[in-house]
Amino acid sequence: MSTQSLVSAQTSLAEQSPAHKVECYVQEHLKRYLHELSDLCAIDSGTAYKAGVDEVALYLAGRMRGLDMDVNLFENEKWGNDVYGVLKGTGKGIIVLLGHMDTVYPIGTAAARPLRVENNKIYGPGVIDMKGCILSAIYALEALQSINYHDFAEIRFLCVSDEEISDRHSKEIIRQVCNGCHAALVLEAARENGDLVSARKGGAWYKLRAYGHSAHAGVEPEKGSNAILELAHQVVKLQALNGWREGLTINTGRIHGGTATNVVPDFAEAFIDIRFARTEDRVALEQHWNELLQQHLIPGVELSIEIDPDDRDPMACTPENLHMARRAQEIAQELGFEVRHAPTGGISDANYASGFGYPALDGLGPVGGLDHSPDEYMELDSVAPRTALLAGLIASIGTRAE
Repeated sequence: MSTQSLVSAQTSLAEQSPAHKVECYVQEHLKRYLHELSDLCAIDSGTAYKAGVDEVALYLAGRMRGLDMDVNLFENEKWGNDVYGVLKGTGKGIIVLLGHMDTVYPIGTAAARPLRVENNKIYGPGVIDMKGCILSAIYALEALQSINYHDFAEIRFLCVSDEEISDRHSKEIIRQVCNGCHAALVLEAARENGDLVSARKGGAWYKLRAYGHSAHAGVEPEKGSNAILELAHQVVKLQALNGWREGLTINTGRIHGGTATNVVPDFAEAFIDIRFARTEDRVALEQHWNELLQQHLIPGVELSIEIDPDDRDPMACTPENLHMARRAQEIAQELGFEVRHAPTGGISDANYASGFGYPALDGLGPVGGLDHSPDEYMELDSVAPRTALLAGLIASIGTRAE
C-alpha cells in the first residue's frame, strides 16, 4: 500500500463515528463474544435458583471491573444478588443500562440444552432473554473504551435478579439507580422483526375471590351458596370489558375452587391480568368493575379483590422517548440498516424507569425471539450492528445531554 493510500485509510478510520468503530470491534471479537455467551448460558439461573443467579452476577461483576467500573453487589438472602457498575466519563450525560440475569428455566436446562449455532441462529436457554443482550452491552462499553471514548458523565449498569417474577425486590434499586439520569436504555431484545420498543402498556394483577356456603350437593343443595357459580358470572362480565377503552385487555389466566363434586363450593378464586395504555383507563376500569361486583347473582356469596403490589405504570411514547427512538433510527441509517420503533403490550423494567419519570427506550439488545421456550434464539448477524447501535445511542446521549 502506498503512503498516500495508507494515510487515506487511516483518515477514513478516524472519521468513522463511534458506532461504526464499535461495529468493527465487535465483528473482530465475535468468536470471543460467542465463547462468553456459551459460558453464561451454561449456568442455570432461573429466578428461584439463587446459586446460579449469583454465579452470573459474579461473572458480570468481574467483566465490569475489567472495564474500570466501580462495582457493587446488592446481596439478598432469598433471591439472587443484583450487580451494579458505574463508569465515570468526562461528558454531560448520565445513562442507565438496565438488564436482568434471571431466566425462567428449571435447574438442569443448561446442561440439557448447551449453546449451539445453526446457520444464522444461536440457540440456548436465556440466550436472548437476556444473557446475550447483557453481554452485548458489555461489548458496547468495551469497544467504546478501546477507542478512548469517554464523552459521558456516568454510565450506570444495573443487572437485577428478579425480572421474571412478580415478587420484586429490585424496584427501589432501579429507582435509586435512575435518579437524575438523562435516559434509561433497557436491554431487552429487539422484536423479532427488529423493532425497538418506544412504548409499553402498564399492567396490574388481581385476585378475585368468592366466599359462599358449602352444602351436600345431592341432599340439600338449596342450603348452599355456590362460590364457583358466582365467580363464573363475575368473570364473564369482566371479560366483556375487553376493549372498553382503547388498548385495554383483560385476561383471566387461572381459576380454581371447591373441594369435591358432591359439595356445593364455598370458595373460588380467579387470577386476572389487566393491561392498559393509560393509567386513567385502569382507574376508570376499576371503578366500573367495583360497580359490577355489587351486582351479585348468587345469594349468600361475598366477593373480595386483592391487587398485586407490583403493578406497573405504562411506558408512554413521550416526546423524550420519541426523540431517542428517532435518534436511534438515525444511528441505524449511519450503520447501513433501517430500524423502526413500536409499542407493545409486554412489560419490562422500562415501565419502572418511565414510571419514575425518566426517558426510556427498550429493545436495544440483538434481534431474537421465542423467549421462554426450547427454541429461544438470537440472530448471529444482529450482534455487531445492534451492539453498535446501543453504543451510538450511549455516545449521542452522553455528548448531547443538557
